[in-house]
Amino acid sequence: MNKKSMFILTLLLTAASFAQTGTVNWQRSKSIPRDLELFHALYVSSLPTAETLQKGDLEFEVSHRFTTPVNYGDQTFAGLDGPANIRLSLGYAITQRWLVDIGRTNVHDNLELSTKYKILQIPHSFAPMLFSLRGGVAYNGQIYDPIKNDGRRFQYYGQLIANTLINNKIGIGLAPTYLYNAHIFCVEPQYSLTLGNYIQFYISPSWSLFVEWNPTVSGWRQDFNSIAAGIELETGGHFFKILLTNNDKINTAQVIAGADRDAAQGDLRLGFMITRLIK
Repeated sequence: MNKKSMFILTLLLTAASFAQTGTVNWQRSKSIPRDLELFHALYVSSLPTAETLQKGDLEFEVSHRFTTPVNYGDQTFAGLDGPANIRLSLGYAITQRWLVDIGRTNVHDNLELSTKYKILQIPHSFAPMLFSLRGGVAYNGQIYDPIKNDGRRFQYYGQLIANTLINNKIGIGLAPTYLYNAHIFCVEPQYSLTLGNYIQFYISPSWSLFVEWNPTVSGWRQDFNSIAAGIELETGGHFFKILLTNNDKINTAQVIAGADRDAAQGDLRLGFMITRLIK
């Protein structure tokens, strides 16, 4: 056997010996813990959950809020004949815990950019907890009243979101929110501090019922606190939500400031949300 053959044979025997006794350098030394997933969707109605998406995922949303209340009766086909406010949005997961979202609604041509980040997870067999921070800025492009300072077209908000899921059935959330420049037409900039909260009952992996309420604690508020209730259907990458609400706004910077209708008097509008997850 020549020297070249001996060299090749030595390399093969060395490789075989390493494969039997050595460790594989790309194998994980331990499993990576999976993030908690308590609520199934990014929003309940208008209030956010602490959830994000898997890294690289996109989610497209279409939402409607009909402006005519359902108690107007047959004249407006429970409000469906009336005009509607519309939101289109697209969310993208930069990482498994960091989400960015851009959404636009036709109310004042409100364009909103937000970001959300999971900051703390507390696993528990009965009531795990998940915390996120969310912040955003909105720009109102079309207004019916002149604003002397173009800076007043911008609105800013921050949210601390806390979620828990009791016995894998009852999701509970708090979303305290601070909104700056809550009323863009006031002479001086106003703020709103609210204590958003919601509860969602999961009847099955596909069906659930939800209620959300956003009372104003301090600062400016429109006539009434916002409230919404509805049903959610999840079908493999899609979410369908049908709801009743006294607020016809959708973007966070607008809905946080309160509603113009009294839910106690039955002045509720129909609304719906459709989302599509794009892997």
